[in-house]
Amino acid sequence: MKSLAVSALRQRFDQYVRCGPEVTIEIPNTPTLTDTRRADALVEFLSEESNNYLGRGLIVEVQYANEDKDIDAVTHDYLSAGYSVYWASPEDFTDDRFRIEEMVIAFDQRAESAFAASWADPPDIDPPEEYLDRFTNPDLLTFDDPNPECSHTWRYGGSDLHDRDFCKHCRLERWKDAVVDAYIYDESTIKTNADVADRTAQVAFEQREKEKKREDHQHVWEPRDENRYRCRCGARLKEHKGQEIISNDPFEGLC
Repeated sequence: MKSLAVSALRQRFDQYVRCGPEVTIEIPNTPTLTDTRRADALVEFLSEESNNYLGRGLIVEVQYANEDKDIDAVTHDYLSAGYSVYWASPEDFTDDRFRIEEMVIAFDQRAESAFAASWADPPDIDPPEEYLDRFTNPDLLTFDDPNPECSHTWRYGGSDLHDRDFCKHCRLERWKDAVVDAYIYDESTIKTNADVADRTAQVAFEQREKEKKREDHQHVWEPRDENRYRCRCGARLKEHKGQEIISNDPFEGLC
């Protein structure tokens, strides 16, 4: 059946890079954790632009009654790699040919057995926990909310620059992984109430120290303009009607 499918593909398409059975396909980073797939029958075009409907090529997978293939996972990988997929059954074959006209009708009707790269989305796949091993520090990463007791209120802007959200209550951080279309939670970012209180106290202490240093600072004024001076600390001085006006805000204009 694989050979019959290849023969029909060669007759249907006159321009292609390769067309044959049992062709190995490189698979991008997908939640199936598979680096390659072996297509039962493949026709691959000269470029993706050569067939706007089918994409990089067309794969015919033969689904035997006694074969236990994970159709969703295989389809997900092929579509992610830019190939269209048709799942052929034994009824799609006669003794001497692949009934390719039935495949064309299936694509035209968007049947459950036909997936075109131009319109079909890869089926949803539940990512295995092993998927997290691809990250640098996977031990504290999880797909499940590690703090479900918290009534999370999510805000944008976590501890790094990678489009993270954080909960304003427990500080748990998460981000949406586009490959698996699921949130990944970083358990290491959870803060207890004591942690949050300690951090608040630390911030308040640092602010007081800054204000104290500012009060103890002795300005050294350098002329900038007529009746205007500036200290290296950023403070500004202006003489106005015999009075000295000082601003500690380096971005504030003095009137």
